[in-house]
Amino acid sequence: MRTITKARLWIAVAITFLFVASTNGQAQADVASHVDPFIGTSTNWIQDVANTLPGATVPFGMLYWSPDRVDGNFYKFEGTTTRGFSLTHLSGPGCSVFGDVPILPILGSVDVPPPQQPEVYQASYKPEEQSAQPGYYAVQLASGIEVQLAAAARSGIAHLNYPENNELRTIIVDLSRNLTRVDGTEIRVQGKTVTGSVESGEFCGAENHYRLYFSLRVNQQPESLGTFDELKVRPGSGSWGGLRAGGYLTFSSKVETVEVKVGISYVSVENAALNMEREIPGWDFADTKNAARAAWNDALGHIEVQGGTDTQQKIFYTALYHSLLHPSVFSDVNGEYLGFDGRVHRAGKRVQYANFSGWDIYRCQVQLIAILFPGIASDMAQSLVADAEQGGGLPIWPVANDESGVMVGDPSDLILSNFYAFGAQDFDTRAALKAMVKGADNPESHARLYAERPGLASYLKSGYVAQQEGVSSSAGAAAVTLENANADFAIAKLAEALGEADIAQRFLLRSANWRHIFDPETKYIRARDERGNFLPDFSPAKTDGFVEGNAAQYTWMVPYDLAGIVEAVGGPDAAIVRLDDYFSEYGRWTGSGYTAHFFISNEPSFGDPWIYNWTGSAWRTQEVVRKSLSDLFLDSPGGIPGNDDLGATSAWAVWGSLGLYPEIPGVGGWTLNTPAFPKATLHMGRGALEIRAEGGPAKAYIEGVTLDGKPISNFWVERKQLRAVSHLDFALSERASNSIRGVPPSFPPPPAK
Repeated sequence: MRTITKARLWIAVAITFLFVASTNGQAQADVASHVDPFIGTSTNWIQDVANTLPGATVPFGMLYWSPDRVDGNFYKFEGTTTRGFSLTHLSGPGCSVFGDVPILPILGSVDVPPPQQPEVYQASYKPEEQSAQPGYYAVQLASGIEVQLAAAARSGIAHLNYPENNELRTIIVDLSRNLTRVDGTEIRVQGKTVTGSVESGEFCGAENHYRLYFSLRVNQQPESLGTFDELKVRPGSGSWGGLRAGGYLTFSSKVETVEVKVGISYVSVENAALNMEREIPGWDFADTKNAARAAWNDALGHIEVQGGTDTQQKIFYTALYHSLLHPSVFSDVNGEYLGFDGRVHRAGKRVQYANFSGWDIYRCQVQLIAILFPGIASDMAQSLVADAEQGGGLPIWPVANDESGVMVGDPSDLILSNFYAFGAQDFDTRAALKAMVKGADNPESHARLYAERPGLASYLKSGYVAQQEGVSSSAGAAAVTLENANADFAIAKLAEALGEADIAQRFLLRSANWRHIFDPETKYIRARDERGNFLPDFSPAKTDGFVEGNAAQYTWMVPYDLAGIVEAVGGPDAAIVRLDDYFSEYGRWTGSGYTAHFFISNEPSFGDPWIYNWTGSAWRTQEVVRKSLSDLFLDSPGGIPGNDDLGATSAWAVWGSLGLYPEIPGVGGWTLNTPAFPKATLHMGRGALEIRAEGGPAKAYIEGVTLDGKPISNFWVERKQLRAVSHLDFALSERASNSIRGVPPSFPPPPAK
């Protein structure tokens, strides 16, 4: 194991969650000023909200303090009421989860039980009365109460300013409400302290569960306190529990401000208090706000873009901000965390992370985290290894310390292989590979209650997952087959890197399984039934056999063998014709399926714009990526096209803006497009890389590319190449060019013996 980096040490002790300064020793730039946390908080023209949040959090923070709507749905910028400011959130998922421990300041006393009459305890505000910046959120409520929130990694502080009047000031902690369903609560109110826990889970209707503990303190002595449930308010009561418990603190009308500190933990109330004491030892709100801002400046400063408009910079840095929100810190300041086995473990010198949106983030987000923060990414990788050791298998979509089984495929294989390929290698790679192979070979492998690879027995027997009518585990069989083949390729690449030639060869052969579901007659990927027949009544726009997509979109999802899929659809000329039609309009969500076009709102389409690079028409990639960035990523609350999925869609925009895209899973390299800025500097561990595109963004086409002055022969650069140079230069033109003739690599399996 290499020496722990300064960044990881700061996280381990977690006082302010600061990152290592970016390389050059100069004063830190205030790049956080370019971030607008309200981007993505409203519905866009594709009719699918990004589900981002404006609340206070730090990079990869456990605590995410943000307002919730009264109906329990996702926050929207245009909303005008809140039921409170809860401590835990995920940014951008398709299903609600968390939203635990909403805290609401009101004027007056608690006279009726909040769970019984929730409409009495909600606050209204005007959308324009909100403000947000990285690590900070504020709103002026219609009651006259001003709420300001600031965050550390596992704790936060609120500054509540009350209007001058004769009404009592009350803080309600209503444990009965969150964004899914509360299964149990405990609360204790004593003096200036409120502590307790909430049991919940059921992400997307799954059978996952967690318990969150909290410890809250105020800096003023309350005049009275109490608890409540759905039946009764209990003035003076110091503790209560059940499904609908909560508590409150009431202060004199003479009190002008109240400071509230709170820590959270998934281990214990004691650890929640320790997190709060270590991270926010005093009561200076500005200190925490400034520390969060510094942490964000340091994290965002790992990429410095120059040129373009203020709006373009705002869109870019907001996308980078959203890319660095998750996965989330899960271990406490003392290193303890609750494992998938329900036992308390110690992370030691590393940090345990949770909340991996597997199906979404493996395609381009984890690669971004790996090159910018290899130490943090290594800890994330080791977290998945620990989850597998404690839970029986690698998870698909872990929430807190349990598996939800949401979405399909075996994405942890791709996450781990991508982390390694892009420089995050300080984890137990042998244990990772062992867990990956087990899940890929053993149909009985489970992560908690959920099979690691549903339909694996069919896949191993036939080379594809057969679509079984009425059997949910095989729903979307063609999609699952492709996901498994991609995961097999990722296993092959990690095995190859670790010198395990036999494993590499075996899984590389398995990655050819996409060919079993490619129909040579229609020249599309199609699902087969148990008799081996393709499903009837085919059209490219139909979703039968696919997951959140159709044959038009999934047929291209063979990124490791794009030369093979281009040849299969009829060769470069035929592929270009199909791609031109595919990109002729942006797919829209219709409520009953998808059109047969590019649909950036969902991850299977992410890599498609760069396929032109494999057809000899790279200039079309340059057009499509530029158009996607300019048309779909906007400086507005509706400025993200579809669910952001914990930063996955935003990471796409970051890569597209830089002119690099990590197309091939498990392979440390990028295919290229025209950068959106004339200059960008990436601080990647050992040194800085300048990406220069003089004449951009006005000039949209690439005439040539050089690495430290040496021209490249195709639209592909490897990580080891970028690590060896200081400049990646794009020569741009106003007109399309085919001056670079070579195509990027493909990794087809060898012919069967």
